[in-house]
Amino acid sequence: MTFRGDIAQAVTRRSDGASAVACVDLRILATSDLHAHLMPYDYFRDCPDDKVGLLRVAERIIAARAACENTLLLDNGDTLQGAPLGDAAVSEIMPRGRTHPMIAAMNTLGYDAATLGNHDFDFGLEALAAAMAGACFPVVLANIRRTDGVPLAPPRALLRRKVVARCGTSHTLRIGVTGVAPPQIARWSRKRLGDRIQVADMPRIAARQARALRREGADLVIVLAHSGLGAAVAETGMENAAHLLAALPDVDAVIAGHSHRVFPDADHPEGLLAGTPVVQPGFHGSHLGCIDLTLSRTRPEVADGPGPHWSVSGARARTLPLSPTPGTGLRRVFRHHPALIPTARAEHRAVRRYAAQPLGESAVPLETYFSLIAPCAATQLVADAQADAARALIAQRPDLTHLPLISAVAPYKCGGRGGPSNYTDIPAGTLRLRNAADLYIYPNQLCVLRLTGADVKDWLERVASAFHRIRPDAPDAAPQPLIDHAFAGYNFDHLVGLRYRFDLSQPARTDAEGAQFFATPGRVRDLCHADGTALQADDTVLVATNSYRSEGGGHFPICAKAETIATAPGNLRDAVIDRIAAATAPLSPQVAHGFSFVPLGGTPVLFETGPGAAHHAARARALGLTPLGLQESGFFGYRMVL
Repeated sequence: MTFRGDIAQAVTRRSDGASAVACVDLRILATSDLHAHLMPYDYFRDCPDDKVGLLRVAERIIAARAACENTLLLDNGDTLQGAPLGDAAVSEIMPRGRTHPMIAAMNTLGYDAATLGNHDFDFGLEALAAAMAGACFPVVLANIRRTDGVPLAPPRALLRRKVVARCGTSHTLRIGVTGVAPPQIARWSRKRLGDRIQVADMPRIAARQARALRREGADLVIVLAHSGLGAAVAETGMENAAHLLAALPDVDAVIAGHSHRVFPDADHPEGLLAGTPVVQPGFHGSHLGCIDLTLSRTRPEVADGPGPHWSVSGARARTLPLSPTPGTGLRRVFRHHPALIPTARAEHRAVRRYAAQPLGESAVPLETYFSLIAPCAATQLVADAQADAARALIAQRPDLTHLPLISAVAPYKCGGRGGPSNYTDIPAGTLRLRNAADLYIYPNQLCVLRLTGADVKDWLERVASAFHRIRPDAPDAAPQPLIDHAFAGYNFDHLVGLRYRFDLSQPARTDAEGAQFFATPGRVRDLCHADGTALQADDTVLVATNSYRSEGGGHFPICAKAETIATAPGNLRDAVIDRIAAATAPLSPQVAHGFSFVPLGGTPVLFETGPGAAHHAARARALGLTPLGLQESGFFGYRMVL
């Protein structure tokens, strides 16, 4: 068979000697981190969104299949949780026994295999097993297993697929697939799963599975790695290890994910790491991963004979962004897969009804456009709800009720990797279930930690890495960029109940991702309680936070070392819902003073936020911001003075 157009010429050779008579072109297509985005719709804002959704990326799948006779379609995990569809799928509105909507769509689109991501465990092992039971394709996961002996997922699968060579002859290709996910899942989900899972390092287990697949006769081996690229140097328990996985001798291709990045990038235009093609297709269906392989015959085929018959002689990786014609594209998807129409429409309507349930009223807008430079009503509402629930737990411990309580909350949607549209923007008026989900996306549990003042300062030093280092300059100088967009917004904890300032003239203690720690004095200054009393290093406080953070999630090691004095069984979002529903008047959160910045002599900086911030001009003026217009990054710029 042949690639149509110029695709065959685009394949980059890894070795010489590929004969045209004995060559097979194989296209591997991949999605990752869909996070329950099925339809091109923003259920948080109840409006269409043509930048997301499996059914949007399905148009690319159809086109990519049409351009190549031999294709494979894979998913890399974090499929079941994220958008309100994920919550609805495990709620009472979905009939018991119905196939999970994401899995049903993947069945219809003809996925060949998938793995699991860390967020697929968020609803518990039973919900995960029920979702996987509906899959018509193998779901593989090698480095995580249940401790009770019940199978979680097979560690690998050997797919036999009929392919057509360039010369027109038909062959059977044996494709080995294994999957791995971050071992940190055991910590991040400990409050929910307890000791019910056992984890192992990804590279070691993937190497073992790749060797096993070769022994079983795999012609090529693909690793589905729910893991970011990471470093090329091995460390125990790496969260992001795709680079190392690509260097394994028996691995021919790697699908990366987890960190919501897009790869190949400008530094690796062909998508080769250690000579192996790697692709990472963004998140929420923003891109389709595509690896084009040329396979050359190594020896004659014998039915089910040992050893590989083909080897990779050329490879190229790339990502395909969504098409610019959402309406036309969706109609094309339904035309190719009419079975999707009744399911997609029914699930879409059900989720909209579910998300539209009224909870209460807000007297003020709840937005996060400015949450990285000042406390805001959106995070204050969540902090108040979390503190209410924490006090109920602490009341059961009379020996602790005298200790100050701090509520640590983050603006989960505040730009960063999610881009310029990734912000919460809820107008004053009726608050609905979708708004509570927008304010608190993740199904985390409430935890209360006991820490010292020194611990709290360390916590805040990690938060301070959200900002670039600022060089004090003249007021008329060009603004320096303030926010490091490599920093994930869900790590920008507001410690409500404290006051503190960040000195951005100093280097941060960690890099933006928290992977590297530096021996610096730090940036946190004037740390004190809300009443102005200094928080001393040996003071003891209680901090209400979420289960992810309590286990060190987001690279907060000080939290993992802290004593957890109480854990609530339900989801923190329920606490937000309860706070809204219990209000007898429209909510108007009293925003605490919280954090600010050490003045740097009028030094101007560039603060970038979502374009929607322009609708909150009064708030921007109150913060002393001067609008600079839309930036090349797609974010809206403001001049801010330190």
